[in-house]
Amino acid sequence: MGTYIVMAPPEYEDLTGDPRQTDRLEFVPDRFSFLAFLFSLVWLLFHRMWLVFLGYLALTLAIELLALSVSSQVVGTLALLVSLLFGFEAQALRRWSLERKGWRMIGIADGSGRAEAEMRFLNKAARHMPEQKPQTHRPRPAPTPIIPRIGSEQVVGLTLGPETRQ
Repeated sequence: MGTYIVMAPPEYEDLTGDPRQTDRLEFVPDRFSFLAFLFSLVWLLFHRMWLVFLGYLALTLAIELLALSVSSQVVGTLALLVSLLFGFEAQALRRWSLERKGWRMIGIADGSGRAEAEMRFLNKAARHMPEQKPQTHRPRPAPTPIIPRIGSEQVVGLTLGPETRQ
């Protein structure tokens, strides 16, 4: 079971508004990111985390400069530790980047996957929505039942009139 932080864009009002806005919600997992560990720079570019990208580049440049004066084993271990640390903190940095852009946290959802977490969060939010007030204009008349007729005779079942078989 995973935990997801639900982030809403700045222009997002609330769940009582247009239901088509719910597809703009971002469900950020609170777990280790294996892709961020393996492909850090590509992961940062994909998520448009420009400030974190520049910081990561500066850190890797410092490690490369350190490699000129220290043995390669130490630098390799240090690079692995930085990648491992980034894998653990990548999703928190993603939330931080979203918050800097004006996004806000509106909830937490649990689920075995993102789809289940979305479903649980939206179902919970729908239960807390206020009831719709009835409209003030006149109610619709009840629909009249359809009565099949042939000519002036009312059709009942598959025959017209009295039963002819004995």
